[in-house]
Amino acid sequence: MTEQSLKLLHEAYNEAMRRSTNVLEICENLYTIVDQEKEFPEEEAGIIDAFLDGLRGCINTRRKTFEITNVCTYISIVLMYIVLWHNATKNEMIDISWNARRKGLESELTKLLKKSIEEEVSSYIVRDRFGLRAIIWNDDGEENNNAKIYTIYENIVGILAGKSRKARREFLTWVEENPRIGVLDKGIILYILKEVPFGVESLKDYVKDKKPNGYQTLQFTLSIQMYSELLPGTQLEVQIRTKKMHEEAEKGKASHETYKEGLGKLSEVFRVENEDFSQLNIPGFTGYQRDQDVDGVHWSKEFFDRRLSSTLVPKD
Repeated sequence: MTEQSLKLLHEAYNEAMRRSTNVLEICENLYTIVDQEKEFPEEEAGIIDAFLDGLRGCINTRRKTFEITNVCTYISIVLMYIVLWHNATKNEMIDISWNARRKGLESELTKLLKKSIEEEVSSYIVRDRFGLRAIIWNDDGEENNNAKIYTIYENIVGILAGKSRKARREFLTWVEENPRIGVLDKGIILYILKEVPFGVESLKDYVKDKKPNGYQTLQFTLSIQMYSELLPGTQLEVQIRTKKMHEEAEKGKASHETYKEGLGKLSEVFRVENEDFSQLNIPGFTGYQRDQDVDGVHWSKEFFDRRLSSTLVPKD
């Protein structure tokens, strides 16, 4: 991308920020300004079109931010109970935490621009606007903990995505007959399982085949099917990892190089000095403080954080 196009894009974003302080309106204004009010060089048309296509997805998702945030919370509750069911019926104790978060506007726009420049595609789907992460805290050795990752994945596929009628039926029976599960939680679980159809796709097994920088996790996309009456087409990225993998991703070699991989043209365009892409402060793409309430939904981009532990949860 030329310096001229970059300057025009920054001007468009700043103008969108001046027109409104509402995140959705900022996105809508940015789309209009880039599409109709700025003249980009002809040779940059492909990059700009790809960015605009991604921005359309950003706008459509942010129109439903409040609802998707709530549904992510409900799904996280169901996933917690799936692990509780497994522990109770299989006589195991998987000590696990579930966290749910959504991308900030700056992060999403930066990712869209990065992909538009590097991959030179006409359309790019952001699958991780909303993400769910599981961390296994057991001290049972890495091999045993890795096995727990696949157990949780198989339960999610079997029960939530309906790939195992037997497991799904047994889980529903356990929920309905368990006096320790409150009426509200039962209602959430039964609604999600019976009314919202899910699919699982884009499985990436970085547990068996870790990235060169040491990054490990089992990663896949949980999608609400298009025929659903509730939020059809919504995609959530799910990551399942052990405590050791999480520490490596947060503080080890992987934390500094994961985003650095493939920066390519972007590093030249923005003259990147900071190696951690998640911390880049790209001019024109910083409109608010990270702890600011920017969308009227929650003060934090992390909106669900629960841990299931043997010290907290009594056995059946």
